Amino acid sequence: MARVWRVVARIGGAILRGVRKVLEIEIGPSRKEDPMATLYHQPLPPRLSVNWWALVLGPFWYLVRGLWVHASILFALVFLSGGTLFPFVWLYAGLKANEDLLEVRIAQKSFY
Repeated sequence: MARVWRVVARIGGAILRGVRKVLEIEIGPSRKEDPMATLYHQPLPPRLSVNWWALVLGPFWYLVRGLWVHASILFALVFLSGGTLFPFVWLYAGLKANEDLLEVRIAQKSFY
């Protein structure tokens, strides 16, 4: 019978250690182990800031960064307009790239 109580005590101790670890987890901006964990607590980038690489590469910059949905929409705009919107698409890519990248990173971490 003493063996059973020792096993129960070990299991109870393990459960209490696990609960203590959960309660001691730091949350919010003071959390340092994951740089993406503080993404919600950072100020938004300034609107229409110039990303020079995106301005030069246009929609290709979106592909390089893994934003293939944005890139396909921009390529479709250029293709469907027959090239008329080419300068506007490149200008959009250069001015909105930082903001689009931040929005995608936040969406990847979101649960809703």
